[in-house]
Amino acid sequence: MNTTTLLRERHKLKNQEEYQVKYNYLRFVSPDESKAATLQREQILSRLDQKIQPGYKGSKPDVSDISPGCRICGEGTWSCLFINGICNSRCFYCPAPQHEVHEPETNTLLFPEPKDYIDYLKTFRFKGMSISGGEPLLTFEKSVNFIRKARKEIGDGLYIWLYTNGKLFDKEKAKILADAGVNEVRFDIGATDYNTDKLQQAIGIIPNVTVEIPAVPEELELMKQKMKELKSMGVRYLNLHQLRLTPYNFNKLIDHDYTFLHGERVTVLESELTALKLLEYSLDENIGLPVNYCSFVYKNRYQKSAARKRHALKMLKTGETITESGFIRRLSFMPENSSDFENLIKTAGFYFDELSGDLLFGPANSFAIQNLSGKVKVEYHVAQLAPQQSGISEFKSVMLNEHRDIGIERTLAQPEIILDKNEMEIFFSYLAGETYQPTSDELKWIHLSRFENIEEGLQDYY
Repeated sequence: MNTTTLLRERHKLKNQEEYQVKYNYLRFVSPDESKAATLQREQILSRLDQKIQPGYKGSKPDVSDISPGCRICGEGTWSCLFINGICNSRCFYCPAPQHEVHEPETNTLLFPEPKDYIDYLKTFRFKGMSISGGEPLLTFEKSVNFIRKARKEIGDGLYIWLYTNGKLFDKEKAKILADAGVNEVRFDIGATDYNTDKLQQAIGIIPNVTVEIPAVPEELELMKQKMKELKSMGVRYLNLHQLRLTPYNFNKLIDHDYTFLHGERVTVLESELTALKLLEYSLDENIGLPVNYCSFVYKNRYQKSAARKRHALKMLKTGETITESGFIRRLSFMPENSSDFENLIKTAGFYFDELSGDLLFGPANSFAIQNLSGKVKVEYHVAQLAPQQSGISEFKSVMLNEHRDIGIERTLAQPEIILDKNEMEIFFSYLAGETYQPTSDELKWIHLSRFENIEEGLQDYY
């Protein structure tokens, strides 16, 4: 069984575990459908080859003109504050329940007061913040309060945007939001049956007006017409998301004749193809409305790696490095000869950890052990927010201000991996950018590559 097959089987099992008996009600793509859809996607991207600028390892087809907020997201310096947890719409595609009021929250952290959230933004050096809901306009004064104070405290270096379904939006609110410091408002017009009357109220007042919606297959032809309307109105960007199945929207999504895809999460095949068709239509017709397809794999790979990197920086130790995927990489050399050990301790770039007894080094210093006998131990650790100390893993309290701190916990993400002489050479060549040459232990490679690098391309169809 090769690497690809192993990963696919792991994802299928994970999807089955998430949905249990309901999994059997899902119609997943067949091998023939997969081939046809993959070819269709390749043909669209091939036709667009000279017109688009793929980004983020191909997980976004075109980043030639995207919102400043989207660029900040790609850099990993964006924080989204969910202001209230309630919504006045019931969109069939919504992935989460929006009917329980809660305090402003981000990444499991509650921020009842703007000051603590602003200090959180500063502590982790965020360049962008957004206000989401549920629906932020249901608690308009609270939303404005957070925005206004963040703008005043951090200044123009912070890019601020707000998500809304637009039902409560009007010109007066647009003026208040602009005065508070909002750079962009993103409208989900799918919540208003694609009516743009409310959106129109933001044009000319909010610097950047964006439409951000899921790519709903049934609305392909409608959206082709809407794109021209949006451009003529003055909408600056169109962001399209891929439909994703969740336990919450399961019953609503299976009422549609969709083909589902396995992966880290279950997604909708036709949604991705719809987004690509709209991107192609926009460029072929020279509409002038930039289309940013935000695929699920982009969000799953880049937003998660960004969070891991932020927290890893607070837990990194001497001799350790952070991988592209955001994991803490800990390499230690286990020489066969004691004399080699004594010499390496004195070598620049090597560090002896007295607590663990490990002889640590970074990939840049691997040349020093090339001709020595021994093995390399590879460990990957993950740092993540923790509401309280578990007592099992390493814990650190990060002070936001004199009254508020947050906890970060560091845990071993994967049992240690031992590399022999041949595997060491392959591994360090891989880290240097060379193409991986398979070894007899494919499972070991799956673990190494998963913790090292962000995967390339859009998702496989299976």
